Amino acid sequence: MTRFQRLALTTPVLGYLLIVVGGVVRVSGAGLSCGTGWPFCNGALVPALSMATAIGVGHRALAALVTLLSLALLIAAWREGRSRRLLVGLTGLAFVLVVLQAGLGALTVTSRLSPVFATAHFGLAEVYLAVLCAAALVAFGEHLSPLGRSLGIAFTGVGRLGLAAATAVFALLLSGAYVATSGSDLGCSEWPLCGGHLFPTGWTAADIQITHRWAAMIATILVLALAVRARRVRSDAPAVTGLTAAAAVLIVAEIFVGAASSSRLTLAPWVAAAHLAVATVAWVALVLAVTLDRMLPVAATRPAVERAPFRQVSRDYAVLTKPGVMTLLLATTLGAMLLAQAGLPPLRIVVWTLVGGALASGGAAALNHYFDRDIDEIMARTRRRPVPGGRVVPVHAVIFGLTLSVLAVYLLAVFVNPLSAALALFGNLFYVVVYTRWLKRSTPQNIVIGGAAGAVPPLVGWAAVTDHVGVPALILFAIIFYWTPPHFWSLALFRSKTRDYAAAGVPMLPGIYGDAEARRQIFHYSLMLVGVSLFLIPLGVNGPFYLVAALLLGGLFVYKAVRLLRRPENQALLARSLFMYSNVYLGLLFTAMVVDRIAGI
Repeated sequence: MTRFQRLALTTPVLGYLLIVVGGVVRVSGAGLSCGTGWPFCNGALVPALSMATAIGVGHRALAALVTLLSLALLIAAWREGRSRRLLVGLTGLAFVLVVLQAGLGALTVTSRLSPVFATAHFGLAEVYLAVLCAAALVAFGEHLSPLGRSLGIAFTGVGRLGLAAATAVFALLLSGAYVATSGSDLGCSEWPLCGGHLFPTGWTAADIQITHRWAAMIATILVLALAVRARRVRSDAPAVTGLTAAAAVLIVAEIFVGAASSSRLTLAPWVAAAHLAVATVAWVALVLAVTLDRMLPVAATRPAVERAPFRQVSRDYAVLTKPGVMTLLLATTLGAMLLAQAGLPPLRIVVWTLVGGALASGGAAALNHYFDRDIDEIMARTRRRPVPGGRVVPVHAVIFGLTLSVLAVYLLAVFVNPLSAALALFGNLFYVVVYTRWLKRSTPQNIVIGGAAGAVPPLVGWAAVTDHVGVPALILFAIIFYWTPPHFWSLALFRSKTRDYAAAGVPMLPGIYGDAEARRQIFHYSLMLVGVSLFLIPLGVNGPFYLVAALLLGGLFVYKAVRLLRRPENQALLARSLFMYSNVYLGLLFTAMVVDRIAGI
């Protein structure tokens, strides 16, 4: 990417974050934490900070940063060349909108959070984000073929239905903002009826809720219809079909969460903030889909697409989620939950934590498939995966991964707690951005540092039950962290005959420092793994049964590592034995923890 493209991508990302933080300001009651003054907070540029004022000041600082980035984007677009007048026009419009947005923000504060001004402020922010997304697509336009020269209203492809669906979702966003700012979010505690009515009869809190629900129903129907139509008429544009499908999934999730939340006597601020954040993602997906539909005109003649059987398609998408890895991660999540509770937590917490964990793991895995598609084509054991094998279009893989990740964080935040959602998000970002995009291809220590991503699930499980991360949870994190290097390096030694990693240019430790050094490192990490696993004893989390089990299981682990170290002539066989046992070891160790904790033996 060029610097301009990076700026064109960064600005809408921060613009989206600004909207989410603005939602947090609204639902947390921090809207008037700085008084009715603007731009100063309580008469000072840097006021005494409480939690509320910190949120308010942070929102204003982020807004200032986004405004500066919008100006920089406009200047950069102008320097790109006057021939790209569409790009200059879009970035210019975005800058005008963000300036107007600042003015509406000031009016919202000085009017003491008038619902009308607050809703207008929010709606303009969504329009600003949509324009930025369109500008980003044009900035990357040379990668789209064929590329339209304008973004005028088009009645081809998804056409009118796409515009109608996007308009309906925008109206849904506005109605939701008015519900929140007018204090009507708890207007009724039943669903689908509200106060015994199906239609509004006036303009009370219940009537505002009913109106919002009708907006949600209409938007859902239109988005679902759009997804079906896009799949039928835009098979030549995978990004359009993928984005409309993602929007449909997210809108349905919004309806489900809205219905589930309507019966609560109080609505937690983070639930409302998550509701807003996901609805905005669906809006962005629709904006991108409609824009791409215009930029990629429908071909006059399109070759017939031979669709794979549903069973094959579902199997390929299941493979994208790496179900083997997911099972292991969910096992450690459940083990941490049972350990934290010293028994079975409430079934609701268990189910939603595992569902969220599965979605987070599957989303990160799908993104890993997308980013590693080039090296997967080279390695013998991965070249038949769905993306390099040509059975799943790369853009569908990345949209699938992002959709699962968004759903994971959303459901954990709503039905479990914000801490578990934040930890799941951290794990995904670390695995995809830090490990897959950076560490894996740059350092032989990729597995060591990247192992932190795979060690996050026990933290999620512990936080789901206790709403905090205690020292025992950190020990569980450390156990998986030290388990990861011998697990993966033994796999690398076992696969040494094919030289997969070396052929793909992945600097795995055996390929850089040699097999002998890898065997020594496996032995050292095995010793540290066993040592760390015993820390739960002095903490009083586990007792004698776990001590005996940890020593026996760890002793066998070290024994296999010693044999691998001392018998290099049988490296392939011994490395395979250690790799296979490492999976069994982790499962049995967590089982021993749970049995000891529950039985108290």
